Amino acid sequence: MEKGMKRPWVLQNPTRRLVKAKGIKQSTLRGYINGNDIVQDVVKSIHKDYVQKTVTKTQKVDDFDKGVVRRTIYDLHKKSQSVTMPKLQEALKKDIDISISTVSRTVHLLGFRLYKNATSRRFVSEREDIVLMRIKYLRKIHKFRQQGRHIVYLDETKLNNNHVVKGDWLDFPSTSMSVFEPHCKGTHRKVPSGMCTRLIILDVGSSQQGLIPGCGLIFESKSNSSDSHDEMNKEHFTEWFRDTLLPKLPPRSVIVMENAPYHSHLDPDSKVPNTNSNKSEISAWLEKSNVQYDKKMKKTELLDLVKQKKPQPRYLIDDLASANGHEILRTPPYHCELNPIELV
Repeated sequence: MEKGMKRPWVLQNPTRRLVKAKGIKQSTLRGYINGNDIVQDVVKSIHKDYVQKTVTKTQKVDDFDKGVVRRTIYDLHKKSQSVTMPKLQEALKKDIDISISTVSRTVHLLGFRLYKNATSRRFVSEREDIVLMRIKYLRKIHKFRQQGRHIVYLDETKLNNNHVVKGDWLDFPSTSMSVFEPHCKGTHRKVPSGMCTRLIILDVGSSQQGLIPGCGLIFESKSNSSDSHDEMNKEHFTEWFRDTLLPKLPPRSVIVMENAPYHSHLDPDSKVPNTNSNKSEISAWLEKSNVQYDKKMKKTELLDLVKQKKPQPRYLIDDLASANGHEILRTPPYHCELNPIELV
């Protein structure tokens, strides 16, 4: 103990304690404290290089690759094989080489989920509600084709002003397949997309007519969003649908479209109260719908009555089509390949 101190000097002066314990100079210790340690600098440099090598950029998967992933899962199911992520990645290697994390992300984007079997192994399977919607869609369009109905397909897309295709799709009639052939090196223009004008394109077509003349709508994007759906809204779409498309359709047409928000906005009379509604709004809807209720009921009880009595949703686009003798058919979620115009 130091003279005149009633407690160990090490607790009073930790710097002196460390200098005495290690047998080093105070100037050397200050260098360590200030980060002037050559060994530590080398260690940090090696660690930084290692982290930079192990961190990889997120791989992008386009719609065609997503189709490959979906078909591969279906093929494995047809062979009565349990589809795990490693097995799916291995099966995909002959077509697309992507990391297992990208495979997992794509599987979830396509509406598949991971479930556990009896042995607690996790395997890929499709959501039952998606399967049911696909079955209903296929049965309906099969019925329309048997009836000889004129079926048209509608979709939106985006196009950069600097867009340059990287290859061509070639048809092989002998195999009924199409193959993407990239251009030979140096035979196509290389223009960076960058920040340039982006066009939003809306059109409709059928197997009998191709793209229907006079229906195309092209306008310039005003935002930096990469999704064409962000630029369209229900007012623009409804106006185009009513004034441009409907007058040019053959009688009793079936219009196939995806379930984008502006394709499926509710008719005002079809809207029902929800959890954001107050009790007076819920009560007014119940009275308008001739539903008996007790005024002493809590909000949750009133909402349960709404859930039991609410009608089937009616969409404004469907009403416009029906009033002109046409019918709307929506593709199931995550199934853009069921809309042929996606390939144009």
